Amino acid sequence: MERTKNAMGGWLLAAALFAVVLSFAGPRAFAANTLSNTNDITVKWDTLPLVTIVLTPNYVSGFGQVVATIGAQPTPTHGPGASLGGGSVDFGNIEAGKDYLYKYAAHLNVSSNDPMGVNVYGEGAAAFTNITDSTTIPVSQAIYFLTSTSGSPADTNTGYSPGTPFMQTGGMVSGGGYGGPAPTISYTVYPSAIATSTSPNADFYWDYQLKPPPTATAGQYYIWIVYTVVAK
Repeated sequence: MERTKNAMGGWLLAAALFAVVLSFAGPRAFAANTLSNTNDITVKWDTLPLVTIVLTPNYVSGFGQVVATIGAQPTPTHGPGASLGGGSVDFGNIEAGKDYLYKYAAHLNVSSNDPMGVNVYGEGAAAFTNITDSTTIPVSQAIYFLTSTSGSPADTNTGYSPGTPFMQTGGMVSGGGYGGPAPTISYTVYPSAIATSTSPNADFYWDYQLKPPPTATAGQYYIWIVYTVVAK
C-alpha cells in the first residue's frame, strides 16, 4: 500500500491482524471408567480429550476500529480486508502514536469432551511487521486484547480501556508470512493462558487494541495471532 497524508499532515499506516483456526487434541488422557470383577481383576481405559474450536473475526454488526477519544465515540470503521463474520481484523488507515480499539474482533467457540475444561493460548507468530520496508515492532508493544461481549449487551470498551499485551511466541511456528498459509504453533512448554474454562464448552469474545509507537514507519503492517486450545 502506498502511504498517503491525512488532512492533519500525519503519515497514515495500514494494519491488518490475521487470526487462525486450530483444532487441537490435547495431550492429557483421563480415566473414563474403572471396572472390577468378582475376582478383583481391575480393568481401566483412558479417553483422549478432543478439542474443536471455531474462530470468527468481526463476529457481530458494529465491528471495526475507533480511535481513542474522550466523550462521544466515533463510528467504527475498518479496512477492506474485514467483513462481517469473516476476513481479517483490518484496522484500515491509522496514525502512528495514536491508540485504537477494534470492537468485536474475535469470537472463539470451544467444544471439548474433557469435563475439566480447556486452556486458551493466544500469541503472535512473529513480530508486527511492515511489509513495505521490513521494519518490525515487538508484538507486546503494539497489540493488546481485552474482553468484549457477544453484542448483547453492547460492547462498552473504548480505546482507553485497559488491555493485556499479546506476546510473541517462543514455540515452534509452522507456516505464516504475509499472504502465506495460516501458521500453527507447537509448544514444548505452554505460556500463560489468556483464558480458561472449567466447562467443556465455552465462548470467548475479544476486542483488540493497536498502539503503534510514534516512531512507526509508514507502510502496511500485519501479524498472525494464533489461538491454541488445550484440554486440561
